[in-house]
Amino acid sequence: MATLQKLRNMGPLLVIFVGLALFAFIAGDAWRLFQSHTVDQNVGSVNGEKLSAMDFQKMYEEYTNAVKFARGTNALTEDEMNQVKDEVWSTYISNRVLSAEAEKAGLTVTATELQAIVDAGSDPLLAQTPFRNEKGIFDKDILNNFLTQYENNKENPEFLEQYKPVYDYWKFIEKTIMLNALTSKYQALVQNSFIGNPIVAKSNYEANSNTYDIEVVAYPYSAVKGDDCVATESEIEKLYNQKKENYKQPYESRSIKYASYRVTPSPADREELRAELNEFADSLKADNTDYASIVRLASSEVAYSDQPWQKSAFPEEVQARLDSVAVNSVVGPIYSQSDDSYTVFKLLSKSTLPDSVKYDMLVVSAENIEKTNALADSLLTALKGGANFAEISKKYNQENNEGMWFTSAQHEGMPIASNSLIDKLVEGKKCGYEAISLDNSNSKAIVRITESKNPVEKYHAVVIKRANEFSKDTYNEAYNKFSQFVASCKDAAEMEEKADEFGFRVMTQNNIHTGTHKIANISGTRDALRWIFEAAEGDISPLYECGENDYLLVAAVTAVNEKGYTPLENLRHMLGYEIANDKKADKIMAEIKGKTMEQIKGMENVKSCETKRISFSAPAYISATASNEPAISAIAGKLNVGQESAPIKGNNGVYVIKLVAKSAKGGEFNAKSEEDAIKAMGARDSYRMLGELIQNADVEDNRYRFF
Repeated sequence: MATLQKLRNMGPLLVIFVGLALFAFIAGDAWRLFQSHTVDQNVGSVNGEKLSAMDFQKMYEEYTNAVKFARGTNALTEDEMNQVKDEVWSTYISNRVLSAEAEKAGLTVTATELQAIVDAGSDPLLAQTPFRNEKGIFDKDILNNFLTQYENNKENPEFLEQYKPVYDYWKFIEKTIMLNALTSKYQALVQNSFIGNPIVAKSNYEANSNTYDIEVVAYPYSAVKGDDCVATESEIEKLYNQKKENYKQPYESRSIKYASYRVTPSPADREELRAELNEFADSLKADNTDYASIVRLASSEVAYSDQPWQKSAFPEEVQARLDSVAVNSVVGPIYSQSDDSYTVFKLLSKSTLPDSVKYDMLVVSAENIEKTNALADSLLTALKGGANFAEISKKYNQENNEGMWFTSAQHEGMPIASNSLIDKLVEGKKCGYEAISLDNSNSKAIVRITESKNPVEKYHAVVIKRANEFSKDTYNEAYNKFSQFVASCKDAAEMEEKADEFGFRVMTQNNIHTGTHKIANISGTRDALRWIFEAAEGDISPLYECGENDYLLVAAVTAVNEKGYTPLENLRHMLGYEIANDKKADKIMAEIKGKTMEQIKGMENVKSCETKRISFSAPAYISATASNEPAISAIAGKLNVGQESAPIKGNNGVYVIKLVAKSAKGGEFNAKSEEDAIKAMGARDSYRMLGELIQNADVEDNRYRFF
């Protein structure tokens, strides 16, 4: 069981992070599990292959458990859970597309290859497992010992309760490594199809071997006004039809108008809380008070502790006053606008104590307290007589308990009652071995403090902090008003018309798709989203209570955007802006035609600047218009020193440049090196190619019905 003990001792190391960007976690035979059971229960499909809600739930739970294990937490926030759901879905899509392409190419990852990756120990994912040695390096022997012991003890319920999460996490990592390996094989296949040649290599070298210093005059588009530079409807439609292939929408979406209202505490609610905290302030003024009970009764956001804390552990409004109040003074209620709260506190004491304490500790326990005391006394006598602490610790399976550090961060901000061991460590005075009784336990700790450092000022204070909350009457008043508003609206137009009358504001949200988790970034809007995808264009929703039970919401569907191309309406502003800039460019070019740079400089609205060390691979940033202009970099390479360019149409203006200096980067032309660089471009293209395959897959996403 040495491996299991080592895993126990590595507890803090288990708090590790596996990024949600892991490409996938289902490989090999697991692909065949992705088969839906009933049509009505499908969350979606990829290229006709359906995924059932039950299978999606299993994948979601597996990934969620892995993330929680890696982070050392028992729960995820709503946003984190939504992120996991999205990652599971995108993983499923990627997996299905990749598996189909890999099968066509005859690519697989065998168990032998997986074992070779584990034996090599260099895969970054292996470093994110608990199977690491004292140096933090993945150790296959620790893994193999654990797997052997798991296989031998998997029928033991107590064993499984403690170690099944570790085993499940390893299986998750194992499957991820396999699919990453398959992905790498596919990308290598694509990458190696890119072959360089001497002609292209020479061209690339010449394009990237020189840098240029240029002088620039810029005529910004923003300086051009006039109705003749405004895009017409027909021009916008024409440009949309020319570019519509760039605006493919791979999923169905909705556009909505919505009104929301957040219920907040009323002045009467705030006054009620202030009066309540005044009563608690009076309670704190009494001597010999049970402060822990008062803090619990007050439902304070700040826990009570018998230990002193550094100033930084207290709320800001308390921090600002700790040094200016006398011991036993009660301060407050203090209003904090930043979090809309009231705070009362009492300073009990001030002291200078170490921030960090180094100690050795051995915990002993026997059948009863008498035997525990006898054992502790025996060990204490041995240690004081010169016995080796490390050897004794090893005998009691408590290795690595020598030279540990206890810091302020380990206890400050937490509700810790008076505790003999914690009191000793907080005090931090250097001492020889002592036996300390552990409260509410048939155990004793043998402790020696060997070092303390960083003395800091600490404060023992009682803090009662409460956020203002709306009352039931306040909520009912807001609900009645909002429900009257909703009842008066039959469609989106009427919603906008009535909003001002009731004091609400109507907003627009476009591109709501089946993977959207929130309306207006309000939590708890899943029911409203489900309604949006079941509704027809023009429908208006019922009133929804959402958020943290503090938001009221109503929505109206203004457009149903079918899968295909992004609607013109959603692109109208962008296309109009592009057309307007084209017209401005034509107007500017006509105005500066035939003029030299010096003549252009004297014109109104023209700006000038210098830009240095641009190249074909480093597009020019023009400070005069605060924009990147790739066209300038391309043209600069064609000029001779001292030569002016013709007018250049750019992203944010029209430019004329003069080449001031040309410098070689240095280094001889190396055909092989340049050809290797061209080949390396294939690596980027392999990512893009896989992305294109995923983008063009026939995907149906119905997750909103279930998740």
